[in-house]
Amino acid sequence: MGCLGTQRAPGAFLQLPLPLYVPRFSKLTQLQKILKEGPMLKNCNSFKRWKLRYFLVQGQKLYFAHHPAFAHFETIDLSQAAVAETSCRNLCHSFCVITPQRKITLAAPNRKDMEEWINIIKTVQQGEIYKIPAAENNPFLVGMHYWYSSYSHRTQHCNVCRESIPALSRDAIICEVCKVKSHRLCALRASKDCKWNTLSITDDLLLPADEVNMPHQWVEGNMPVSSQCAVCHESCGSYQRLQDFRCLWCNSTVHDDCRRRFSKECCFGSHRSSVIPPTALSDPKGDGQLVVSSDFWNLDWSSACSCPLLIFINSKSGDHQGIIFLRKFKQYLNPSQVFDLLKGGPEAGLSMFKNFARFRILVCGGDGSVSWVLSLIDAFGLHDKCQLAVIPLGTGNDLARVLGWGAFWNKSKSPLDILNRVEQASVRILDRWSVMIRETPRQTPLLKGQVEMDVPRFEAAAIQHLESAATELNKILKAKYPTEMIIATRFLCSAVEDFVIDIVKAWGQIKQNNTAIVSVILKSDLMYDKLSVLIDVLAEEAAATSAEKSATVYADSSKADRKPFVLQIDHIAKCKLELATKAQNLQKSLKLIIFQVEQVLDEESRQTISVKNFSSTFFLEDDPEDINQTSPRRRSRRGTLSAISSLKSEDLDNLNLDHLYFTPESIRFKEKCVMNNYFGIGLDAKISLDFNTRRDEHPGQYNSRLKNKMWYGLLGTKELLQRSYRKLEERVHLECDGETISLPNLQGIVVLNITSYAGGINFWGSNTATTEYEAPAIDDGKLEVVAIFGSVQMAMSRIVNLHHHRIAQCHEVMITIDGEEGIPVQVDGEAWIQRPGLIKIRYKNSAQMLTRDRDFENSMKMWEYKHTEIQAAPQPQLDSQDSQENLSDEEYAQMQHLARLAENLISKLNDLSKVHQHVSVLMDSVNASADILNDIFYGQDSGNEMGAASCIPIETLSRNDAVDVTFSLKGLYDDTTAFLDEKLLRSAEDETALQSALDAMNKEFKKLSEIDWMNSIFVPEEKSSDTDSRSLRLKIKFPKLGKKKLEEEHKPKSGQGAQSFIGSLWHRRHCEDEAKGDDPLTPSRSQL
Repeated sequence: MGCLGTQRAPGAFLQLPLPLYVPRFSKLTQLQKILKEGPMLKNCNSFKRWKLRYFLVQGQKLYFAHHPAFAHFETIDLSQAAVAETSCRNLCHSFCVITPQRKITLAAPNRKDMEEWINIIKTVQQGEIYKIPAAENNPFLVGMHYWYSSYSHRTQHCNVCRESIPALSRDAIICEVCKVKSHRLCALRASKDCKWNTLSITDDLLLPADEVNMPHQWVEGNMPVSSQCAVCHESCGSYQRLQDFRCLWCNSTVHDDCRRRFSKECCFGSHRSSVIPPTALSDPKGDGQLVVSSDFWNLDWSSACSCPLLIFINSKSGDHQGIIFLRKFKQYLNPSQVFDLLKGGPEAGLSMFKNFARFRILVCGGDGSVSWVLSLIDAFGLHDKCQLAVIPLGTGNDLARVLGWGAFWNKSKSPLDILNRVEQASVRILDRWSVMIRETPRQTPLLKGQVEMDVPRFEAAAIQHLESAATELNKILKAKYPTEMIIATRFLCSAVEDFVIDIVKAWGQIKQNNTAIVSVILKSDLMYDKLSVLIDVLAEEAAATSAEKSATVYADSSKADRKPFVLQIDHIAKCKLELATKAQNLQKSLKLIIFQVEQVLDEESRQTISVKNFSSTFFLEDDPEDINQTSPRRRSRRGTLSAISSLKSEDLDNLNLDHLYFTPESIRFKEKCVMNNYFGIGLDAKISLDFNTRRDEHPGQYNSRLKNKMWYGLLGTKELLQRSYRKLEERVHLECDGETISLPNLQGIVVLNITSYAGGINFWGSNTATTEYEAPAIDDGKLEVVAIFGSVQMAMSRIVNLHHHRIAQCHEVMITIDGEEGIPVQVDGEAWIQRPGLIKIRYKNSAQMLTRDRDFENSMKMWEYKHTEIQAAPQPQLDSQDSQENLSDEEYAQMQHLARLAENLISKLNDLSKVHQHVSVLMDSVNASADILNDIFYGQDSGNEMGAASCIPIETLSRNDAVDVTFSLKGLYDDTTAFLDEKLLRSAEDETALQSALDAMNKEFKKLSEIDWMNSIFVPEEKSSDTDSRSLRLKIKFPKLGKKKLEEEHKPKSGQGAQSFIGSLWHRRHCEDEAKGDDPLTPSRSQL
């Protein structure tokens, strides 16, 4: 073997032969199943060389040797092992197997093979497992970390042993999901506490039976730079030790001492509307296939999961940038929301999300990945529920360009920016088009020694076939034994088949003789009669045999043990069933032949001819009056359609009578694919076909966007010299909306649905309307047809907007391909050779696409700027003497009224956040205001459930408490007002309702400003004109949670937030109404 002692780079593999015999293991080992085997490269530490070895996993052991036929295999115990990929992008598909005794580095031929090895090695640690589930739904991997080697420029700390990891250390590994750090050997002792997919299968977390809130999932230490505590707003983390905590879901960082005063409920952070809570997923079958729990729909999740995001990533796209996207999105969202398209496609993700009322889909890949996902959305019927965004990771990315996502994704930008842009995107409709194909059947070749028949010979042969059919039918009717009936039936069907073949062989002579055509129709009618009798006889025999056998078997089973019986079909019954099906197909063929033969019959003969079978069934679904007003040709078409339900009217248009069809499948239009971007035939399809063929043969040469574009350029230059389709107009005919178009001398035709073609060319020329054509759009229900004159024109279109090659703008396109050879055709970059026939492009449906809204993004940035100003304002303070005084009864009544108005505003914002995901940016302000009201105004302790239930407000408040409440609510008011000023709420009706709540609060603020000791606090400050035109706007900073009173620092903050506050207010009113003798209605969950 050349692999012995040779040095190879990862990815260079030889084809090893299959094992000549099983390796000499122990008897127990030989009884165990081999879970996986194959060649991999092994890194030899002595000389840092890669050598090819043969590996197999059996039981909990990993065996490897130089060759599968070797007698001696080295063994690695996998009962205690960890596996880590060697880098983040991992272009070499290598991974390290870590055991207490040794560490070896291996390289697989491709990423799919590498992931299979890792999945098996991690699974066998659980014990003797005989069937390894797929990695994406493997219940044995729940909670296990997904390690890969990484280094940091600063000192880190191991989350297992708590010791430091020096900067740039090669001994460090990191989990791609939860970002836990570890030494390589420490990973063997790591707990199964990776980021939750679902809480229903996490044994380490035991929630109370009535617990519906989402708890935090804390990870200790290794804080990001400039982390601040969410409670005391001081810096978090340390370079000297492992300290402080970070939540994997909301990314909140807190000190260890502050954690008990932080909210117990996780709010999922700024992207809460996109995240599926792990408490919403369950594994009912225990097979790792997660589904949305039935209890999820009964819970009130506020803004969380209001419009969840389903992510599909093509891990091969974007110079392997998809691998990084997979790791990052699993950190930001629920790992179960992120799917690799190369692992089973989009079906698993759509099955999980299909029950949501609405959701969004993010496809990270090229145009082919988008088409794949849209086709599955068609199959599931989810176009009304979902909107789809595209992140360009392919080569052309034409659809992403049109939707505003750009030509490619900048590697220097964080994938977190994608989530922000998707949440701020607007919806636009994309027309989708069916590409229907009907190929021209090849002429039926004559057998050796056969020649075309003339009319006299056909007449003689047809009479013999009719006599033979009549004879066999008599035998069938008189048959006493089933075998006689089967033999006679086969001969009868053969006679009909020979009759059809003779029509095909003599068609060239028959179509020129009107008398011969009439003879064919009449003889076909007689053949059809005989087949009808045969089918009736077979049906009666089958019914009688079935009834007799059922009675016999039932009697036998009743006498035996009363067990249910299964009716078995014997060989005789099976033969009869097959022959009945064959007879029915022959009837369909005869009907179709009569239809086509009638097309060349003159009008006089068509009026006089009378057939039994082909007239009585023609008009089953038509009104008699309409039949009389219909031409014979149209009547024939209606008859064929009613007799052969699989055919449609479009199937019978433009029949080429030089070919005689005798099977319905040969003339039916079939949907080849769905077009989203463009369709091409000729030159551009030839280039795409050559590119796809070369990429399949040499995938290593087409692994980057730059290389792909260079290859496209080289292939285009080659066609410039060859001019393969310089006279395409002689073989291709074009119809637009039923009108035949005269074609000039061209090399190709392109049908456009979007205004970007071949990597950014506006091949239509412009986006403006003219006197002849309307402005092109992706949702106008129209197609733009243009001509390709050569490679030079395609290259010039990238520089100059050309118009002279426009052909038409229409709603439907029909292309006819003549000749004997096929022509290259491509749809959205996927090319094939299309045989002669018809191609019809017609409207199919529409899809909801998410287009990047830059105006909305700018408005959101302006709101964030104002929000930052509000938070940066200093906390207003009273004099120490005034701060301890209590409010008067009138002042306390005003504060109560302000709290009720705040209840109304918070309730509206919670309801809107479930409909408009953009409102979720206000939830931090809502929760902060609700928490300060619960803690100060109502004296509610979230840790005291009895206090939360009774919710009896404090009889009076100190002035300092009133200031905290007032300015917290003023901050919420300012945030919400700025939100409306920037036109971020895309609903006029909801905006009006929200504005009314704000106006009521503003009136109450004016009344409070008239109080003497508050007047000094409500001092207006003029703002610069470039930030706000309002001159009376206060800059407020929310009071720091936990800093109200020193004696109450031990109290934890409320874990219920806005919902707890609203529920408390309602309960207080409920108690007041009961005290007055009223009987209030119980509010629904939506009202809360």
